[in-house]
Amino acid sequence: MIVAAAGALVCLAVATVPDERPVALVTLQYPPAAFSVSYLHSVTRTLVEERYRVEGGALVQTEMRFEQHGPGLPTEADPGGSFTTEDGRFVSRMSRRFDGIRMRVHRDQHPTLSSRSGRVDLARWGDRALMVVPVDCPDGANAFAAPAIADAPAAPQPR
Repeated sequence: MIVAAAGALVCLAVATVPDERPVALVTLQYPPAAFSVSYLHSVTRTLVEERYRVEGGALVQTEMRFEQHGPGLPTEADPGGSFTTEDGRFVSRMSRRFDGIRMRVHRDQHPTLSSRSGRVDLARWGDRALMVVPVDCPDGANAFAAPAIADAPAAPQPR
């Protein structure tokens, strides 16, 4: 299980699907070990931002922000969550736990993973399926190394 102390690092592996081959390692400063995935919705062609944090070895989706309703986007709050509008955008707050997230990326949707450490273009490995999973950081991982998001042909195996 991934447990981090204040000021420690938490790592995410970005891997190809279905072979689970790691292609990048993303370091997150803890706390809050947070990141977002943004993309253009395939139907509405408007920006969607999904926010996550790493908690106890899992990913917790905390929020989704979008401008226009479309297929696959929430229309009401999850139990215990909220659904509001802020600055002309819909905001759905939730607490959805995942071992990892799998997504289909396409360069036309400009999929981007962002954190305080930097950004990575998720379509840089082509139009394909990817997964993002929390992993133990390898020895020597550094949040201040350049680039903060490093290619990782030999990244740790996803948990």
